[in-house]
Amino acid sequence: MAFEITKSGSFCFWGDWFGRPLDNSHVCTKASLEGDLLMADFEGGESLTVYGAKEVFSDKGKFYVTDAEMIVWEWDLYDEPEGEDSRRFIEYKKLPDGRIRKTSDLGSGIPQFIKPGGAKAVELY
Repeated sequence: MAFEITKSGSFCFWGDWFGRPLDNSHVCTKASLEGDLLMADFEGGESLTVYGAKEVFSDKGKFYVTDAEMIVWEWDLYDEPEGEDSRRFIEYKKLPDGRIRKTSDLGSGIPQFIKPGGAKAVELY
């Protein structure tokens, strides 16, 4: 089912900013919500997939997902030609103990663990 995300801004995933706070402005070009699966495409070839999405809210001034099982954010490296070599991802997976395991194909590849402390799974600022 088509879904509209009219809010643009910087992403924060369980309290973990993508980039620096308020550094980017992500603009949605297409989105769908099928049950608890949210998929959204953004300008510049970026994409967001939220599995097990709970309490999805969107209007002109706000967009957030209160909780989720897993989030995958994909983008092409900035200032690099688009293609397989420039495609990157960050994955956040909620563990049974409530912590969030963050993995990415950038950096060391060693997972980080986040304690969400009440932060929403996905929020645009």
